[in-house]
Amino acid sequence: SSQRTTCAAQLRDVGNLFQMYLNENKQRVPRVNPLPSHKPAVVDAPSIYETLDRYTRDRGGGWKCPADAIHNPPDPKFATYFEREGGSYEYNAFFNAFAYDPRTGVNKVWTDALKSRHKPDKLKLFSDFEPFHGSAGTKGAMNYLFADFHVGDVLE
Repeated sequence: SSQRTTCAAQLRDVGNLFQMYLNENKQRVPRVNPLPSHKPAVVDAPSIYETLDRYTRDRGGGWKCPADAIHNPPDPKFATYFEREGGSYEYNAFFNAFAYDPRTGVNKVWTDALKSRHKPDKLKLFSDFEPFHGSAGTKGAMNYLFADFHVGDVLE
């Protein structure tokens, strides 16, 4: 329970960093590699962690959920997502795919993302990589940061 609360608080901090990024970049959505270990998902793009780390003094420290663990690690040298990816939270690939407008060559603005058919309070921005806090499919098993910047669970 305390790990889930700490994890949720850190996810809230990630939301604050994301808002800082939007404010500094004219509300443009970042185009990043959501999983740094899977290169090159987006050629020459930084990871979401590299993109947001510049807004914090604690470079990368807030990206680790205390309950982070890879349950079936494909590579035994990594026990956590923090070790493998640089953080415990997964960026929603919807925003990555949505971000770039090939017609204009620039990233789309945040408000355009929210005008899509998705409701901000239901659209996941970040989540735990796995159900770190319980059995898959149970209430409280995963934390989510939604596009309206509240942290919760899809089952609540």
